[in-house]
Amino acid sequence: MNFIRTNILLAASLSLLVSTYSGPAPASDLGSVEQRSLAEPPSPKSEWTFVFTAYGWIPWLSGNMAVRGRTFDVNANAGQILSHLDWSTLPAWMSYAEARNGPVSLFNDVVYANITGAKNFARASDRQIIDSSLGGAVSVDYEEVIVEFGGAYEVWTGRNPVLTGSAALDLLAGGRYWHQSTDVSANVSASVNIGDLSVSGNRVTARSGSVDWVDPFIGARLRNQIAPGQELMVRADVGGFGVGSDPTWQVLATYNWRMCTANGHVIDGYLGYRALSVDYSQGSGNTTYQYNVLQQGPVIGTTLHF
Repeated sequence: MNFIRTNILLAASLSLLVSTYSGPAPASDLGSVEQRSLAEPPSPKSEWTFVFTAYGWIPWLSGNMAVRGRTFDVNANAGQILSHLDWSTLPAWMSYAEARNGPVSLFNDVVYANITGAKNFARASDRQIIDSSLGGAVSVDYEEVIVEFGGAYEVWTGRNPVLTGSAALDLLAGGRYWHQSTDVSANVSASVNIGDLSVSGNRVTARSGSVDWVDPFIGARLRNQIAPGQELMVRADVGGFGVGSDPTWQVLATYNWRMCTANGHVIDGYLGYRALSVDYSQGSGNTTYQYNVLQQGPVIGTTLHF
């Protein structure tokens, strides 16, 4: 009996000794959620990244417009527009900014141009600026502001079956604010129906005043990295829907390439083509303002990543 009791005490002592010096039990055996979470590294947090692009858009304009009920055909090339920018103030400003966090991004695009004394910007249509004969081309002073704001959500990533490299597809939604102010003048040899126009010598001027509206839009954007530091982007949207214009649409295609790094920030080159069409009208009779114009042309700029 003493022998058995001695063996039991010895076994208990050995068991205690082994449990003391064999170290802690594996985390998998502990069954503690808290200890398991301490053993695993925390997942990285999403961070916001930002890009800012300063660019120039060199557009051709075609279409028609009406100011104070007088209709004109619009047909201006890039040279005519650039040569009549108003350098007495800020002649133009164009920029794009985007903030991204994971699949979500917010963006803003600004276009401003101030054109003065453009002799060949527009010509009177068959309906004429006033019910009289015209002498020479119409002269236009024109200010335009376009402010675009919206959000995008990445709905797909993978391999592009057409182009090499990785690709991503974003869905877009937002609004496009327009501001326009137009003064149109022309020579006349006879004057009828000019009671609502400004007259100076043999020149009459139709002034639109400030015209403002907002177009909602929806669209999509495809981003394709074709090589390290090189990306193709194609975007299209449609909007208006009778809320503002009816309709408006836009197509933009760009090629972006890494140029250099400055103070730790990547700088890209930006080259592409942009087309923006809008058909907006308000008022009636001699208060009608209409802008049915397609603006299209190359874009070039630089993008800063930070």
